[in-house]
Formats: sequence, structure tokens, C-alpha cells
Amino acid sequence: PSTIADPLYGYDPIGEEETEFSNPNAIGVMAVDNLPCELPKDASEDFGDELIKHIIPELLKDNSDVIYRATETNLEGELTEPYAYLKDFVEGKE
Repeated sequence: PSTIADPLYGYDPIGEEETEFSNPNAIGVMAVDNLPCELPKDASEDFGDELIKHIIPELLKDNSDVIYRATETNLEGELTEPYAYLKDFVEGKE
């Protein structure tokens, strides 16, 4: 397998050996065995960056209503007004 830092290498099918990716006889190979682990990491970093960039400043504003707009229920477990349209669904009436 290859690594995240150096994901590509070449394979020479004639010599049956690993070679430089730039070798004209090489077949390009990307065989990062832990690549699926990188996807959640990237997603988490991007989510965090967007949170810091957009949500944190909104929360720091005076009279910000971002928490109210994003909260589906109040402390008593009742739907807030922006989510009142879900009442029948919550009560199982669909």
C-alpha cells in the first residue's frame, strides 16, 4: 500500500516491480489502505472551519436568535414555533 503523504507509485508490469510513477512503462497505482479514514477527518475539519467562520460570530452577536432558530424543542420538550409544522408527525398522526 501507499501512504497519504505519498499516495502514488508506479508498477512496471514487464519487470513485475514497483517503479517511479513517472516511468513511461509504469502503471499508476494509488493504494492508500487507510484512505477511508481520511474522509471523516477531512469532513470534520471542514465542518469545524465552517462552524468557526459562520456560527461562532453569530453566537457572539447581541440578541442573536441562531440558537432559537436551530432548536427544535424547548426545555419542556415542546416544539418551538419554527418547527410547529411537525406536531402531527411527533404525535404519530402524520
